[in-house]
Amino acid sequence: MARLRISRQVAGKINSLHHIEPQEVRDAVECVAGLDVSEDLDPERGWRVIAKVRIRDDEALVVLYPADDPIGDVWRLGSVYFTRR
Repeated sequence: MARLRISRQVAGKINSLHHIEPQEVRDAVECVAGLDVSEDLDPERGWRVIAKVRIRDDEALVVLYPADDPIGDVWRLGSVYFTRR
């Protein structure tokens, strides 16, 4: 993934609910080779990718939606949360 877009609303949500900073998510997914991802079709939100990453030495899931961008390989952050807490 070349670029990750994070809206102010999502940045606020992940920080207040999960205590994760937007830069931590970027560091975990932007330009990282070999990400462990799976595709998923959400009935309400459409096609998305879920990446298993490590943030602060804990496993986390990052929910990503494709962004309509001429550059390509640009994604929007839907959410991120730790799997064990």
